[in-house]
Amino acid sequence: MVTAVSIENLSWRYETGREWALKDVTLNVEEGEFLGVVGPSGAGKTTLSLCPSTSSTGREWALKDVTLNVEEGEFLGVVGPSGAGKTTLSLCLAGLIPHMTRGVMCGSVKIYSMDTSKTRLKDIVRRVGVVFQDPETQFVTMSVEDEVAFPMENYAFPREIMASRVEEALKATRMQDYAARYPYELSGGQKQRVAIASFLALRPDILVLDEPTSDLDPAGKSEVFSIIDRLRTEYNTTLIVIEHNTEELAKYADRVVLLDRGRIVKEEICKFFFDDVPFLQEHGVYPPQVTELCYRLENGRESSLPLTVEQATAYLKNRFSLKDSPQNVRWSPRRHVRKEGDVILRVENLRFTYPDGTEALKGIDFEIRRGEYVAVIGQNASGKTTLVKHLVGLLKPTHGNVYVFGLNTKNVSITSLATKIGYVYQNPDHQLFCQTVYEECAYGLRNLGFSESEVKTKVRNVLEDLGMAGLEDTETFILGKGERQRLAVATVLVMAPEVIIIDEPTTGQDMKQSESIMNLLDQFNMEGKTVIIITHNMRLVAEHADRAMVMADGKILLDGGVREIFSNIDLMKRTFLTPPQITLLANSLSPELKGVLTVDELEKLFKVK
Repeated sequence: MVTAVSIENLSWRYETGREWALKDVTLNVEEGEFLGVVGPSGAGKTTLSLCPSTSSTGREWALKDVTLNVEEGEFLGVVGPSGAGKTTLSLCLAGLIPHMTRGVMCGSVKIYSMDTSKTRLKDIVRRVGVVFQDPETQFVTMSVEDEVAFPMENYAFPREIMASRVEEALKATRMQDYAARYPYELSGGQKQRVAIASFLALRPDILVLDEPTSDLDPAGKSEVFSIIDRLRTEYNTTLIVIEHNTEELAKYADRVVLLDRGRIVKEEICKFFFDDVPFLQEHGVYPPQVTELCYRLENGRESSLPLTVEQATAYLKNRFSLKDSPQNVRWSPRRHVRKEGDVILRVENLRFTYPDGTEALKGIDFEIRRGEYVAVIGQNASGKTTLVKHLVGLLKPTHGNVYVFGLNTKNVSITSLATKIGYVYQNPDHQLFCQTVYEECAYGLRNLGFSESEVKTKVRNVLEDLGMAGLEDTETFILGKGERQRLAVATVLVMAPEVIIIDEPTTGQDMKQSESIMNLLDQFNMEGKTVIIITHNMRLVAEHADRAMVMADGKILLDGGVREIFSNIDLMKRTFLTPPQITLLANSLSPELKGVLTVDELEKLFKVK
């Protein structure tokens, strides 16, 4: 076997852009000696007396003594909570650490025996491609096809090869119809597809993907994993995939490592990695739903638990039986839906066309009542974000009307609507602008006239609820993407609006952080407030929402209860959606069970044979 990646005792600590207080100081002072230290202001004299061997920031190590080997052609999965050091690891593999990032590095990273700290960055990137968590950070051209071709142009690929690979990569990612589009005009999921396509075309020896499916619809997630696995099969590409979506990861990975607080705390072949469900959950990792179910039914006594629906179907039929006939199963009602509430949002024949001629919404009609919990779901570019931007006045209808608390948005300012409706963007960087976490949360409250003591209390409470206490003075844009997403949620929740709309509330979040966000939204809803979420995470929809609207091609195809929606397997397939894994398992066991929404519901139906 050829070792593609070798990491030995790697540690890394970030600098925040400040200069070193001391640089390579070596000094001995004999007992009884009188040593004078002179120099201009800022020369580091005080630092010398206080901390002769540390950097000026004192931040924690992002990586701590990481040792890892990856064989050529291997598919390695990397999981762990937000802030564990996963993205830092990807930057080390790409050579961006230490070449482009300020900090302290110990140990080594070798790519096919090349020490990244001693190799020119341009020589590293030809062999290692990285798809970043935020695809916008790597866009440099004016069209999708140019973006996909750009990496190959840098290495003077022949025109014929470039054209062929661009076409192939765009087809593989379902982006061939957008070849001439400006990348920044695409939806979040489409941007992610373009970033992936650019490296599918380049075909580096090692491909590192940081949360490559976070903004993709369920079918898109499956497609991406299938595509990148084909790279391994056809070109022996080494794959290192950082991912919260363990259900897809478990289908393809050879080996998985769990990173937490900068250290590898678990490393195992994929077949056995997910067996210890409580350990994974303790470290902020969702195991596959079918694995969690079998772990519960076995009371943790068995190893090599099922990872896929097919494996779980055979496993359960062999070892367990249903307590009653599937035809006799009666589902408990969902949380109380406040049908009697006043209509607060009404959309009538809404049509919208963007300036470039793209018809995004094609005749939308619906009402939402006070206290409802609604999920808007659909494939990428189906019109979900365009729709909710009309609810907050960011877009005005081309035809039709949108009424918010009885007011036509055509005649109301965004500022007026913002006092009643809070909106969290899919990309948190589109709404964060203050220097620190505290200032970001305090900004809206101050505009509403709250006293400083009230501001302080409200900000402290919301940051504690979202696991961000202690970060008040942290600069906003040195936070990880998951932390910035939670901060964006905090800035809206702290205002306590009547309606909150969140576009992808758990992007980049680990299990614990996702649950903390969703629990806050549940609490918000139980207080009689209205919650609207856009998400590709069908598990969240099943566990939290009461109602779902399925969108495709600018239209609402189905609007109803969540159980009704997920029971319509054919519709889900047509709209490139996939029900939760546990729902697919239940349907595989018996069509009468396709209404199952959660692991808890299916667990209660089984008994040991």
